[in-house]
Amino acid sequence: MEEASPFKLVAGHVALDFVNTLDYRYQPERTVDLIPTYEEFLRFCMEAGVITASDASSLRQRAQRREAVLRSASELREALERIFDAIIRALPSPAGDLAILNSHLKEAAQNRSLTENGGRIGWEWEGLEENAAGPLWLIAEAAARLLTSEEVELVRQCGSETCRWLFLDASKNHSRRWCDMKLCGNRVKARKHYQRTRT
Repeated sequence: MEEASPFKLVAGHVALDFVNTLDYRYQPERTVDLIPTYEEFLRFCMEAGVITASDASSLRQRAQRREAVLRSASELREALERIFDAIIRALPSPAGDLAILNSHLKEAAQNRSLTENGGRIGWEWEGLEENAAGPLWLIAEAAARLLTSEEVELVRQCGSETCRWLFLDASKNHSRRWCDMKLCGNRVKARKHYQRTRT
């Protein structure tokens, strides 16, 4: 039987789902890294639609410097979390974290070029299927597109104090409070109901 996925892709954007791969970030005694290995990092990227199953298979066989890339992934994830957190709080984005994101964007830019295929011109990645850092290029670019779009104003933090995952509030009235109603909304409501009945 196939092992259940540890990833709950409920954020509505791959960059936010990537940030959420450090669970219970604000509770050090419970913190869980959902991408502790390069293999799990690839699994996340495949499930989140960052890379294809074919890309993941090739990277498993050919990628080098996996541990260094895993550390780089963790560094990018935490930089993105602080950048989005600053935006939510209407604070200046930390310069050091923007520098980390920019370094990934520069590396990404060096590994893609415009090509023509079937009469259409588009971007093509060079070495994506063999460079261990390849998936990070795509995550960094997705994050940059979100940060420079009007949608960045819809980035929210889950209202559950024990969660605080990030998500994109695409609800009609932009009034979504939870990363996911089943994951956190029902728990919080059940807890409040229990407290009311006790009093």
